[in-house]
Amino acid sequence: MTSPESCAGIVTHIREHVPGEKGQVMEYLIDMEHHYTAHPCQKAISDVIASLAVLSFSQTEFQTFVSRVQNPDLIVEAVLASVRSLLDERDGTAAESALSYILPYAEHPDEEGGKYRSFRDFIEYAYYITYVTPEQDFTVHPYLNCDILLQSGRLAALKGEKNRARAIFTSLSVLSPVNDSILFARADFCREEGNLDEFRNLTIHCFEYAWKPEDLAHAYRNMGYYLIETGDYTGAVTCYLMGTTWEDSTETARELAYIKEKSQIELDVSYILSHGREILDERNIPFGPNLKIIDLMVTYADECKQDGDFFEARRYLSRAKALELSDSLEREIEVIERFIEDNTIF
Repeated sequence: MTSPESCAGIVTHIREHVPGEKGQVMEYLIDMEHHYTAHPCQKAISDVIASLAVLSFSQTEFQTFVSRVQNPDLIVEAVLASVRSLLDERDGTAAESALSYILPYAEHPDEEGGKYRSFRDFIEYAYYITYVTPEQDFTVHPYLNCDILLQSGRLAALKGEKNRARAIFTSLSVLSPVNDSILFARADFCREEGNLDEFRNLTIHCFEYAWKPEDLAHAYRNMGYYLIETGDYTGAVTCYLMGTTWEDSTETARELAYIKEKSQIELDVSYILSHGREILDERNIPFGPNLKIIDLMVTYADECKQDGDFFEARRYLSRAKALELSDSLEREIEVIERFIEDNTIF
């Protein structure tokens, strides 16, 4: 097993030995990428190589570089991760610069003809074909392209190009129909425009498709906002408190303080905590995660165990447990981890 310290040492070595002669940088980075292909530290190494490539090359040179490396997707994904972080920080200028290097890899497949769908994870694909459109024929398109387009939409929204951003998100909703990231982006537009009915409708879909704890928490915060706007403070507090089950957020504390100030009444939090399901049921709001998503994860994990892929089984059981917070799932994960420890040579 490679330690984080070892990975950091390799990354430092690569940075410190970049040639001073610009014409030699591309061959050096290509050699490093080839040398460390399949290395345990490959992701960290790809991240630093991608960062150095963006700093050193023009956009055309970057495309040449990507065409020559062993794992081009890892390089593009590393730049994409930096774009996401910059957009999260609302640094539009830096995000736009980084995004320009990877936009050539974001062709929209529907422009080629045919019916395509894209998914962030296998579990989205499984849910889509099981519960959404089980009889529909389509071709699965790699999600990397879709994610680049999503970030271009986020950048357009940040720059105030609302029509362009809305068009991108609407198009992506067809390409990646059970993707909460896209639905949240569309919901943000509805919030800005005061279209509360559509905001609520999109949020309900986010509950249905949420397979990440942070997405489920986000859905509860969105519903909390909706209920504040409709004057339902008991429902709003319930939603914000439910969201903290899956993710802590500074937004929650801020909104709870706002509710207290606006309502000018002392809400009975103990009652809300003990009657959360009843309160949400009365408002047709889901209580907790979608159990169909959890069942799919557990079923797939069982299939992975039968096939001897215990690492994949652990991954999906851990995801299911993060949503359901189940002691029985925790015990299953512990059994798998003991098996891996006893049967894996590091």
